[in-house]
Amino acid sequence: MSADTIAARLRQVKDQNGWTVAEMATMIGISRRTLESYMRRENAPLPGGEALKQIALGLRVSLDWLVLGDVDAALGGVLLVRLAAERAALPTLKNLIEMQQHDELIPQPEYLAQEIGAHAAGLAETIVSSGLTMAQIAAFIKMSGDDMQKSLKKKNDELKAQIEELERAHPELKK
Repeated sequence: MSADTIAARLRQVKDQNGWTVAEMATMIGISRRTLESYMRRENAPLPGGEALKQIALGLRVSLDWLVLGDVDAALGGVLLVRLAAERAALPTLKNLIEMQQHDELIPQPEYLAQEIGAHAAGLAETIVSSGLTMAQIAAFIKMSGDDMQKSLKKKNDELKAQIEELERAHPELKK
């Protein structure tokens, strides 16, 4: 991690948004002088971990982008989208299955897509503002995938047990 690259990204955010250093410092919650030192072109001090988190949250940029730059941040963005989309789709799909089981009218796909999209956007904003890093998001996705596999295996085992019970009770069903 290089102070020069962090300094350059801070200057980039400032320039892209047309902010003054004083405005940025207020958004972050640090002194203008401290922020100016982080933004120096040469010999800029490297902010500590808590300061980096505070800067990322205050400027509403990802911590990964601030520290690692565009390439790694893009991957973080992909992981963020995946996590938010998965989490947003789940309640809508559960609701859809319930509606189908009760023979209720199913909403149009466009409506469902809008509902999932709006929920995903809210989740993504929550995830970003929490300061999670790309590695933490990736670990959470892996953990969720592992949980899903365990859940599917459990359901499969339950179905096998039900089939075996039916076959014991009704030998004529056996193939």
